[in-house]
Amino acid sequence: MATKDIIYPQGPAWFSGGKWIAFTDFLAVRRSIFAVKLNTGEVKLLLRDAQAPSYVAGQLVYFEGGALWSVPIDPDHMTLRGNATQIANGISEELYIAQSGTSETGVLAYAPGPAGSFARNMYLVDRKGQEQELDIPPRDYVDPAIAPDGKRIACLFRSVTGQQLVVLDRDRGAFTTLVSRGLNAAPVWTPDGKNLIFDSVDPQRRAIYRISVDGSSAPQVVHTTSLNSHVTSVAGGYAAVIVNDPTTSADLWLLNLSNPEDMRPFKNTPAAERQGSLSPDGHWMAYVSNESGAPEVYVEPVPGPGGRRQISSDGGEEPRWVQNGREITYRNGTKMMSVPVQDQPTLQLGKPIELFDRKFDRGLGVNGYDVTPDGRMFVMTRSEHAAPTEIRVVMGWPGNLRH
Repeated sequence: MATKDIIYPQGPAWFSGGKWIAFTDFLAVRRSIFAVKLNTGEVKLLLRDAQAPSYVAGQLVYFEGGALWSVPIDPDHMTLRGNATQIANGISEELYIAQSGTSETGVLAYAPGPAGSFARNMYLVDRKGQEQELDIPPRDYVDPAIAPDGKRIACLFRSVTGQQLVVLDRDRGAFTTLVSRGLNAAPVWTPDGKNLIFDSVDPQRRAIYRISVDGSSAPQVVHTTSLNSHVTSVAGGYAAVIVNDPTTSADLWLLNLSNPEDMRPFKNTPAAERQGSLSPDGHWMAYVSNESGAPEVYVEPVPGPGGRRQISSDGGEEPRWVQNGREITYRNGTKMMSVPVQDQPTLQLGKPIELFDRKFDRGLGVNGYDVTPDGRMFVMTRSEHAAPTEIRVVMGWPGNLRH
């Protein structure tokens, strides 16, 4: 078959003693299971409307429509040999991923619960943790980012077919769709509030884009990338970009927005560095590193090199530099923390202070919340559905299948 230029593979599984690898392509309009032969690069489509492949006793096991299914397969040629049989249903799906697993010995484990429903609400939360639900319909909102004027919120509508980039007008309670197709992610406002910088993957290209918020033009490519990358902050003419490099884990790069060909490493070590947040003047970056063995928040000068300072004291993630430049917020588990900052004449950091302890959604690689320009409120999301609390185990099920 003809393959696409770009795929978004997830959940690889060995077949035929490692000769083939099956995986789910998350860029397919209908999520699909493919297989690649390692010694030739041959790619085969196995199933559409399916995900999470695994191999058990001559069977291809997969997830579809809240249920696990099994179909006989020739693992050497990756050819299906019969009709599918349902193994179990009522399986939970979290973040569009089936909450189940199988072993080659025929043990099945899964979390029961709903599939295909991922509604969230969006909230404004004050510094004491008091929340106000926004008057908008529940959707799968992710990556909220509030405009510099505080009047608009950019976010994504996530679905099984992709992630739409939208902007909420808070006064009218209405959304405007800016980009409707592709796997869009991580919108960040430019300081003037006129544009959004975001990244996107589609079957033809993986790139960082800029789009005018008034919808007057199509998205413009800023920088093409070969690796999975997300913009996490924009200030001082730079964009902070997290790059997932298989050789060095997650790294932080600086993209010069006036010269987009100039994208250089800021922190690329064997440790994972991510979630970079630039100070409003662009002179400093707060970020997360697990170099110590646990995630902690640090600050370093931009563009570097220079000495770094640790902000968090007992773990921290998802730092945000407040627009007034005098505070950095971050999360420690379910706690929202605050650190006062002064950068004149030198960088001075205060002690971390707990603002509140409430459960809201976490970010996926990028920060999952934002701070209003005045620093008084946080924009956060929370799932409408409780997480699974039960795991069921089924033993020896392949023996009950008819071949």
